[in-house]
Order: sequence, then structure tokens, then C-alpha cells
Amino acid sequence: MKTYFLHTLFIILIIIATSCNKKNANKNEGAIAKAYNEFLYPTDIKGLLSISLSAADSERVMKSYIDNWIKNKVLAHKAEENLSDKEKNVQQQLDEYRNSLLVYKYQMKLVAERLDTNITDDQLRVYYEKNKNNFELKKNLVQLTFVKMDEASPMLNQIEKLFRSSRISDKEKLSELCSKHANNSFLDDEVWLDFNEVIKELPIKNYDQEHFLRNNKFLEIKEGNYIYLVNIKAYRIKNSISVLEFEKDNIKNILLNERKISLLKEMELNVLKEAELNKDIEKYTE
Repeated sequence: MKTYFLHTLFIILIIIATSCNKKNANKNEGAIAKAYNEFLYPTDIKGLLSISLSAADSERVMKSYIDNWIKNKVLAHKAEENLSDKEKNVQQQLDEYRNSLLVYKYQMKLVAERLDTNITDDQLRVYYEKNKNNFELKKNLVQLTFVKMDEASPMLNQIEKLFRSSRISDKEKLSELCSKHANNSFLDDEVWLDFNEVIKELPIKNYDQEHFLRNNKFLEIKEGNYIYLVNIKAYRIKNSISVLEFEKDNIKNILLNERKISLLKEMELNVLKEAELNKDIEKYTE
């Protein structure tokens, strides 16, 4: 409470002191700054000062606002002096900007209320099949599993045996043991991964990624006190066609954007038709 009181008192004193100085200098009661015939008052900046700010921060915020206010007023005044009446007539631009802003806000409201964002796997698959050639890979992809173990772990041999097994029961047991004994692991071989991200986790020293992927399946790599077990299930080389699973988010965004464009075009046609039927618009020339 004491801190709150002192903080609030400090802010009030700053405003009063500044106000008094400006009052004497500008002959305008209560003003804290002047630019030509315009004045800035404490009430104009009261929303800037928060109790969460320290006294020093409050002073900086207030000073910065006053400096910017003065600068903007001076620049606007200079522009007024140096532009012709025609150049200063910006009403048409302001009207156009306002109309564009209102239309944009209405469009966003319409999209939020009416856009169907539900996209099924079948819809993703259909789009992918029709547009496969548009999904050329820019990176190498891989499906794999790996386990990082301390070479002294008594569970290493058992985990290695389970790691090479394709039986469902062994995979379940492997997952259980890895959660308890592995230093790191990734066991979902259905996920497509960027190989550049994979090699950040594994000590794979190979500058020819294509050659590595084509010539390796099971690997056991030793680095320091650790053993890495790696099983490469599948891969896709860059510049080939990407896989659907890796492109799902991309395709979803494409489909949503298509729906958005269609929705907005439909809205435009409907409002124009409504305005025409209501005799709100007319064309006097063709």
C-alpha cells in the first residue's frame, strides 16, 4: 500500500510540476505542452501511466509521449505551410481509406461467422491427387525411429532386440522401457520428418544425404558414452513429389483460402443484386 501511495503521489507531482512550469511559460492553465495554438493536458495522457510502472518508467513514458506529440504537431504545421490547398485536400483519400477499412472489417466478420473450416481427410486426399505436381519437395523427408542409450545401461541389449522387432507387442514393450531407461527416443515411424531436423538429434556425419538415406536402414552409432539405434523406414528425396502426410497443413490452408475467396465473391454478388433490386444503384452510362 505504501509503495502504491508513493508511486501515485510521484505521478501526480510530476504532472503538477510540469503543469505549473508550462502554465507560467504558456499562460494556459493546466497545460503540460504547447505547439503553436494547441495545448496538451494531463488528462490527455492519464491512460498512459500504469501503477505497474516504476516512478522512473512513468516519467520516461510521459516524456516520450510529450516529445512525440510536439514533433507531430510541428511536422503537421510545417506541412500545412508548404502544401497548396489542392495538395492538402485529402478528404477523398480519407473517405476511400475509411470505406476500404469498413469493407475489410465486414469481410473478416463474415468469414469468422460463416466460413466452414471443417476439412476432411478425403478432401485433402482429393486435392493432393489432383495437384501432386505442385508439391515438389524442397528438402529430404524421412520416416524413422531412434533410441539414445547410455552404453553402460544394463537394458541396452534388451532394448536393441526390441528395437529391431516388428511385432506390436515388442513395440509396446520398447516404448515402455524407453520411457524409463532411454536418454532420448522417437518411436512413431508413421510421421514424416525433415531430415535436416533429424540430424540435429543424431550424430550422423554425412554431407550426401541422398546417399546416406539410400544406403542405410538399421544403424548403431557410438558417440562418447552413448549408443544411438536408428531404423530408417522410408524416405523421400528433395525435388521429388512430397507425401500427403507432410503437406496436410499446407493443403488445408489452400482449401480454406479458396473457400474464403468464394464466400467473399458470393457476398459481393448478393449485396450488388440486393442493391439493384432495391433501386439503390443505377448506371447512367454504359
